[in-house]
Amino acid sequence: MARGKLDINVRLERQEKKILKLTAELETAKDEYDNLLEEKKEADKEKLFEAYAKSRRSLEEVIDFMKGKADL
Repeated sequence: MARGKLDINVRLERQEKKILKLTAELETAKDEYDNLLEEKKEADKEKLFEAYAKSRRSLEEVIDFMKGKADL
């Protein structure tokens, strides 16, 4: 019987270690995801700025258009 209790304690300890490892991996994956979202947002900003720079529209016209208020 003592052997069985020791065995369950060892198994519990192993599961705790797995959980800690997976939690750390999850945090790393979340951080990477957030970084990628920020990178995409910056790329979108750059594309938008380039399109605005090439257009003949004023900033106010572009903003109104994006808000759905413009009659271009």
